[in-house]
Amino acid sequence: MVSKIFFKNVQKDYKDLLEVLERINQSEDNILLKAESCLLEIDAAIRKLKEQVRKHRFDSMADEVYFFKKLKPCFVAEFLFYHGILDLESGKPHRGKKFLYKYYMETVRKLESQYDDDRHFYNYYIRGASYLDQKYFVRYSYDLKMQLPQLLYSFDDQFTTSHDFNVARFMANEKLVAYINTQIEGLENQQIHQFVSKKLEWSSSKVNLVELIYAIHISRCFNSGTLELKETIRVFENLCNVDLHNFHKILTEIKYRKHNRTKFLNFLEKNLNQYFTDSDE
Repeated sequence: MVSKIFFKNVQKDYKDLLEVLERINQSEDNILLKAESCLLEIDAAIRKLKEQVRKHRFDSMADEVYFFKKLKPCFVAEFLFYHGILDLESGKPHRGKKFLYKYYMETVRKLESQYDDDRHFYNYYIRGASYLDQKYFVRYSYDLKMQLPQLLYSFDDQFTTSHDFNVARFMANEKLVAYINTQIEGLENQQIHQFVSKKLEWSSSKVNLVELIYAIHISRCFNSGTLELKETIRVFENLCNVDLHNFHKILTEIKYRKHNRTKFLNFLEKNLNQYFTDSDE
């Protein structure tokens, strides 16, 4: 089988695998059962891929590099991702949100520290470099002067190069960090909602709120100005129990005011100055 046809079949198998995983994710609510079911499917797909590679002879070294750098890591990354989900969810503390938040943050820190442990190759990977591909992604081409996996000789050398697993680990860690960040955001939103439902209700006009938000946004007051306007809007919607889906329209109305564009900000300034004046008397 020529490599072109082989690659096409592998890509189809990966697409089919993703569809199976998506069906499992949609049909199963229990996260542990979901992860276990996904792992079984991925394991079967990788075993099939392994047999295909045993029977295939790559047309060129470039084709072998392409497979071990671009294709195989996709399958292995899915396995590592769901294995990470299983470990994460089964090890969660059940002592309250504070401990859960700390657990998530520590897990993210550990995942990100792996990039530091393999800094040289990670820099090579994220730059899209290729000058060492023949050493990293061709079988039986290890350079013993380079940093190699400690368990290298435990791997199946017909199905493994020195660094294809590293690529899969980078891909899986990126997905895991994104998953954990989603969980952290959910915890934060719960805390905001609980606070807001008890304490805050915006009682001025939506126009005034949008004027305030936009002034804060363009002044880069949150996250050093890295938040997009819609993200800032969403935070204030949760915080103030108000729907601002039409904030673009409101902002346009403010912009085209004939007089006193910053009416609400001026109102706030006036009241604050008056308070200080009264306090001095």
